[in-house]
Amino acid sequence: MSASGFGITGLAVVVLYLAAMVYVGLLARRARVSNSLGDFYLAGRTLGPFVLFATLYATQYSGNSFLGYPGEAYRIGFAWVMSVGFMTAIIVAYLLFAPRLYRESRRLPLITPGDWLDHRFGSPALTLAANLVLVAAIANYLLAQLMAMGHVVAGLSGGSLPYWVGVVGLTAVILIYETLGGMRAVAWTDAVQGVLIIVGLGGILAAVVPSPGHLAAITEWVAATAPEKAAVPPWSVCVTWASTLVLIGVSGAVYPQAIQRIYAARSARALKRGVAAMACMPLATMVPLFLVGIISLRELSALEGIAADQVMPLLLARWAAASPWLYAASLAVMLAVVAAIMSTADSVLLTLSSIIAKDFIGKTVLKGAPDTRLTRAGKVCSWAVVGVLVAVALVPRITLWGLIELKMEILIQVAPLFMLGIHWRRLTAQAALAGLLSGIAVSFALPAAGYARPLGVHDGLIGALANLLVSVAWSQATVVREGTAVSEAPA
Repeated sequence: MSASGFGITGLAVVVLYLAAMVYVGLLARRARVSNSLGDFYLAGRTLGPFVLFATLYATQYSGNSFLGYPGEAYRIGFAWVMSVGFMTAIIVAYLLFAPRLYRESRRLPLITPGDWLDHRFGSPALTLAANLVLVAAIANYLLAQLMAMGHVVAGLSGGSLPYWVGVVGLTAVILIYETLGGMRAVAWTDAVQGVLIIVGLGGILAAVVPSPGHLAAITEWVAATAPEKAAVPPWSVCVTWASTLVLIGVSGAVYPQAIQRIYAARSARALKRGVAAMACMPLATMVPLFLVGIISLRELSALEGIAADQVMPLLLARWAAASPWLYAASLAVMLAVVAAIMSTADSVLLTLSSIIAKDFIGKTVLKGAPDTRLTRAGKVCSWAVVGVLVAVALVPRITLWGLIELKMEILIQVAPLFMLGIHWRRLTAQAALAGLLSGIAVSFALPAAGYARPLGVHDGLIGALANLLVSVAWSQATVVREGTAVSEAPA
């Protein structure tokens, strides 16, 4: 990297880190037990509490978190402190269905989220519709990570390495180690990356808040220079806060990669401990990221729109030149940013590959094919999808936070299938499909008709409410013979 960034030392550290990730992929390949889908995509269902926690943590706190959240704090100001609650909401929503779904995963050979939908509802049309929604959402998520890769490389190098180098280079490394080791490689690299993220957060705190007086001075400066970013938000903004909290909490809990980690847990105790540890992380993670965005208001100026997503790498490059101590702290943060981006991208890509292999190809052109062939086909198709997304990411047109909201508004439509379907036996396949389609239709119809976000409530959340109402009303209206279950719901 250039002198305006982290110099040759910083570049060497990043290269060594990337080489280590590839080596972990090789180790994971050697550790495989079989060529089955369960071994490749779920690591043989052997993830213990630490690795499970680390992979959940590294996956949840992504490039969106390290770049998009500080960028949004820069754009909004102190009101963005609400973001601290978003990740907590995900944990709460996750617990609504994760324990019971884990029990089902031990009773049934579940690999993908679609496998459980097949068992629960027995409707190919519903599973296909849900999978299309999941693929659209995680493709969006992967696109956000690819964009984040470009932003972080361009920002940390002081512009000497172009945006496209980050997008193409880091994506290539992810493809290599994931193709080699599957879920084991992803989980093991996530464990390394999770530790780097935690260490990096310590570096952030050391860099951005050297003393309470420093933070107080910045607060006074913001209040005097940009009072709109220090003001108490109006009622309309508070409504949007509440809408975002529910939207992210519910949608984030049904990430396909998070559902697969339920299947991959070694035991119920491992899952419980992993999730319990996750409950402590929103405050420890989001507060430093929020503070970065606030401090950047004084340090950086005239960043508008997408440019604000480079707040974190631009500040890191500036701090690295200030002193040896800040250089070391900033280098730790830099690695954490790279780790956060890659850990989420690899998990999303693996899940995408599993859905393509098991739910699309495995039910059509390669129906009845052996697991080895399905796995190979899933890898090839996921590479093709990544190629398309890389091409899109090379010309960014939306902020990272904009991509987050778009993804969540799509993903929330499948939440009733898991959260309601796991507990309520009367939810029918026909009702669930009608609800899903209704929710999607409402989500797109509102902005198309010029009524986007009425009263500040997200279109996707309104669609989800319509989804839920249709699902429940249709199921209640279904005539069922006395003593006969509506569907093959788990007991």
